[in-house]
Amino acid sequence: MRTHRDTSATVGDALPSASPGVVSSSYVESHWRLTAVTEGSVTTAIPASIDASLELATDGTVLASDGVNAINGTFKATSEGFDIYGGPTTLAAYGGNDPGVLAAESGMGLLMSGPPPVWTASPDASGAPPIASGAPPIDSEASPVHVTVLAASPELLTLQASGARLAFIRTGPAEEVNATPIPDNSSAPL
Repeated sequence: MRTHRDTSATVGDALPSASPGVVSSSYVESHWRLTAVTEGSVTTAIPASIDASLELATDGTVLASDGVNAINGTFKATSEGFDIYGGPTTLAAYGGNDPGVLAAESGMGLLMSGPPPVWTASPDASGAPPIASGAPPIDSEASPVHVTVLAASPELLTLQASGARLAFIRTGPAEEVNATPIPDNSSAPL
């Protein structure tokens, strides 16, 4: 299990309102390292040692890592950025309390999958089991996560999705996005 020193820190205030998206192909086919996640009024720096990253390929493939798990998916360009259709993920558990790791997991999860469903605390008055509010109906196609590209340059990328803002720096060309994807075992019997 990978361990990290707590080198993250609060580095900002509340999210300013999002401006219209910056649509550009300058961020495709690059390896982007996550440097900060802002949720609400808290910005957490993400140390390089956590190795959270994002890669987008010209064929529409996206690969993300929150430093603990890898997440595959696809994306489609929009007028303000792109939509992400999340796919399979590895399922490693992180039991630590490093704020950088926790912020990376939360931010990349919001980017790739959107907000998690909210479960009711207990059965309702009829005795029905708890249900998830905001979860897509069973047998429906999952909705994409709408991503606004707030800034894109050859060195920096700033995205906003699901109420979070994620800042990235380019560390080189895409390395892993064209690798063999994580198998989708969602139809496999349990």
